[in-house]
Amino acid sequence: MIMNEKLKGQIEYAMFKNKITKKELSSYMNMSYPTMLSKIESPGTLKISEAKRLCDILNINLGELLTIK
Repeated sequence: MIMNEKLKGQIEYAMFKNKITKKELSSYMNMSYPTMLSKIESPGTLKISEAKRLCDILNINLGELLTIK
């Protein structure tokens, strides 16, 4: 649970830094808005391909995202 909170925080910070809204991110990820909200709320449910795409969009390192403790 703590890991999910840290992942969520890092994703939300990257969205803020890159000025990307959740609606925009859902469009970039080719997901519905409710699905994107669910993935952000529980980032541990992201598939590897989704995590990679998310990192590419938000300009964050996949390795760092996957090793957050």
